[in-house]
Amino acid sequence: MERIIHIMPYYPEEILNYDYTEFARRGLHFDVKRGLLMKVDAFHHIQLDTVYRGFKLLSLDEILKVYRGSHLSSDILKQKFTPNDTIMIQLMDLFRLPEINLLCSIIDFFDRHGIDYKPVYVYQDVSTAVARVHKSGLLGQTVMSGPERYIAKAPELSTFLYRLVKNNKKLFVISNSSAAYIDRGLKFLVGNDWQELFDVIISRANKPSFFKSPLGQFRRTDISGTFKHWEAVQTFKRGQIYEGGCLEQMIKLTGWSSASILYFGDHVYADLADVASTYGWMTGAVIPELESELIAANNHDFKINLKRLRMLERLIQENQHVHTAEAKLLLEKWLDERNALRRASKCVFNPQFGSIFRSFHNPSYFSQRLGQYATLYTSRVTNLLHFPLDHAFFPKRTALPHESF
Repeated sequence: MERIIHIMPYYPEEILNYDYTEFARRGLHFDVKRGLLMKVDAFHHIQLDTVYRGFKLLSLDEILKVYRGSHLSSDILKQKFTPNDTIMIQLMDLFRLPEINLLCSIIDFFDRHGIDYKPVYVYQDVSTAVARVHKSGLLGQTVMSGPERYIAKAPELSTFLYRLVKNNKKLFVISNSSAAYIDRGLKFLVGNDWQELFDVIISRANKPSFFKSPLGQFRRTDISGTFKHWEAVQTFKRGQIYEGGCLEQMIKLTGWSSASILYFGDHVYADLADVASTYGWMTGAVIPELESELIAANNHDFKINLKRLRMLERLIQENQHVHTAEAKLLLEKWLDERNALRRASKCVFNPQFGSIFRSFHNPSYFSQRLGQYATLYTSRVTNLLHFPLDHAFFPKRTALPHESF
């Protein structure tokens, strides 16, 4: 918050008194032009009870007045930003959550104090401030100065990696971070000899351009990021850190077959989309929120409510064409009860936005994109320790609308 006040001095200093809130969730969309945060389902429909301006929930009438319905076109949902169009920025990356939370806080402050503003300018200012925190190195320096404050220790990680190496699996890491940042983080997580675990270590990869551009060339560097020499990289040396490059060159130097690669990342677009759709890699998405989602889905009250909801929806569907006044009154009560059960089921996951994977009966937009680019997903990569290395995962057969099994 101090960064935006410093960069944009015309913002009120009272904003500094706002408490940071974990309001936003991954997978939501932010309407840049209108300053609205919402959840969208896989079919581009807004979940109508999830639209917020700041921290204020919009009414159904307000939403319909703005969007003239609940459906959003593909053009609106595109990821690029142009000032004159309605653009939805999606929170696919965990790093964007603080940015959107900050946006919501500022919008809420302006609305509460009657300050006239254009959301698009606030969005640009906050994005600029956040980008400068990253580019200045301040964020990386802060994390490196005390990784125990910002990185969750995972004792199983080193066990998992050593298990792979022991069984002759090739390991590689592709990161946009500096060599120094990678070194500090992996020393904290794995140990001082972490470099010996990896056959290929790539820093400052500039993903997702790394996966698209054929022009990038690798350069040797050390753990401090110091450039070694101008000699072209002809082969990768185990434990050596490289900078830049491109995927096409990496595949050429390693000779690895796409069919034999399983690549994990936590950003569906920047990490997984290109390697899955263009190169045919198997991909694994790391979704930490999955743990809390599974706890909520196994909640006793949630299961009971879900059974009641399904039973009630069958009754409504089978009896929707009633004619007597008494039957119509009962149908209205059923519909009210259905709405109450839907709200209760949503709040088990999150009071404002519900599950990141569902929008009531439909998959969320986030879930649809996840399924498109991730072969599998898990809350942490070390969950694979529970399976033999030759274990095969088979997709579950899900019923299509015309199927009843």
